[in-house]
Amino acid sequence: MDRKDSMKAVCPKCRGAIPLDDVNVARDIAVCRRCEQTFAYSELIEEQEAAPVDPNRPPKGTWFKRTPGGFEVGSTTRSPIAFFLVPFMCVWSGFSLSGIYGTQIAKGKFNLMMSLFGIPFLLGTLLFGSIALMAACGKVRVRLDGKNGEVFTGVGPVGWRQRFQKDDVTGVRRTERLGDKGVSHQIMIEGRKPIQFASGLSVERLNFLLGTLRQALGK
Repeated sequence: MDRKDSMKAVCPKCRGAIPLDDVNVARDIAVCRRCEQTFAYSELIEEQEAAPVDPNRPPKGTWFKRTPGGFEVGSTTRSPIAFFLVPFMCVWSGFSLSGIYGTQIAKGKFNLMMSLFGIPFLLGTLLFGSIALMAACGKVRVRLDGKNGEVFTGVGPVGWRQRFQKDDVTGVRRTERLGDKGVSHQIMIEGRKPIQFASGLSVERLNFLLGTLRQALGK
């Protein structure tokens, strides 16, 4: 079976963990070798999602607090991959951008062809630089103040804000997207304008946010 970056599945009979090698997300199959039985992977995950979450006992890297007008729940997006991404981006961007644009600045002479050639490197630096920053010190945060809600993804005060109205929320669920590198898991706040966020979080952190939001929003 294809190895995917799947959420951990647990056999409903023996309660043992099903290895990733025995999960095929594309075909929605999970095999327990101990019981010699096949299950629908999506159903196993839904069962795990139904497990109660205690908002007052957040796992490491997450938080929940009540506010005068509602609540705040969030998670850091810090990841060990930052130890590789940050130095790589500094070296890669430093050599490429300084070689293309730094030499022009030093010589005081603009080169159109070289500048156009450097645009992909500049865009790549912005894209992968933002990924490196999120892995080093990013966060995902959901706030509710009265009926006004906001989902924030970013670093410090800089990031992407998505707003919603509590009365418009019809549900909160986990979504999956199958790509070349495996399965990407996210949280979706369903409503008039669906909001997807929390991609890249660990299973433990994502499940905490998902369960806490369901309780806090009454969904």
